[in-house]
Amino acid sequence: MPEMNYSKKLRGWRLSDADEAGQLVEVTCQFCRTTYRYFPRDLLKLTTNISLDRLPSRFRCQRCDRADYVSLKVVQLWGSEYGRLTVRRLVRINTVKKPIWEDGVL
Repeated sequence: MPEMNYSKKLRGWRLSDADEAGQLVEVTCQFCRTTYRYFPRDLLKLTTNISLDRLPSRFRCQRCDRADYVSLKVVQLWGSEYGRLTVRRLVRINTVKKPIWEDGVL
């Protein structure tokens, strides 16, 4: 029997569901082979509670600056991974004020 498409599995799973289950969101860039792991609670501070199949469109690789090769999967933590697995944590959110000018005639 063929396997189900992984993105279809993520369609019914939201960030709050992954946070309640104690899972991590693993984002991988297939172009430069870079993997980052995030806590769903940190991602909820940046975005609304969306389903996980729509989340990769909000990510860009910080190494190669490409968004079309980004894939996402949900990872369950095991006891042997504590203390060895690198996870990105949200420290603070900077808000950038950018002035917008308009030319007018006196």
